[in-house]
Amino acid sequence: MTYGENKKLTLALIEEYAPDLVKKTEDDDIALRLPFLYQLAYQELAMTKKIIATKLYNEIPDENKKDKYTSYSLPANLYQIKNVYTLDKNNKPITAEYYTINKKIYLNDNIPGSTILEYYKYPQDINEETMDDFYLELDNDAQALLPYKVADDILKTDPSADYTAFATEYQRKLQLLDTRKNIPTVVLNEPEYDI
Repeated sequence: MTYGENKKLTLALIEEYAPDLVKKTEDDDIALRLPFLYQLAYQELAMTKKIIATKLYNEIPDENKKDKYTSYSLPANLYQIKNVYTLDKNNKPITAEYYTINKKIYLNDNIPGSTILEYYKYPQDINEETMDDFYLELDNDAQALLPYKVADDILKTDPSADYTAFATEYQRKLQLLDTRKNIPTVVLNEPEYDI
């Protein structure tokens, strides 16, 4: 879903959607605050339902490899490291030898192959310059929560509005959000019987 599509849902929830207007609302105050409220909610949901990314570090051939570690920069949008593994020449994953210090990862040059850093990332910022065709980086189920959180935040400052309905619905949906990235599976083999 795009940022623009998600904004339409938010504006429809708070009964401010005006499809014929460029800002999609007649309320200039809401139009002005909307990107910043989206940024806060977007960041919050990205910490709950994390966004996975990968970075590939290719092997640097070195004839004099003796427990030498080469430093590489970690991605600027890194939130947490999920996994680091090396792929050998047959693309078989093997254990990577590495360590991290500050914003650098040090990879052992004695391990041949390419190293893959799998990590959780911060989402791209949303601000007043973010275009409506920007695709949200969150999973679809988390994107569906954004309009409720933003609607809650928009109406909190309006003394005539009852924003608690949106806060309650957001919390309810947040409790149901499945944050697992992998689901365990079991393979059962039927025993063979001689008859």
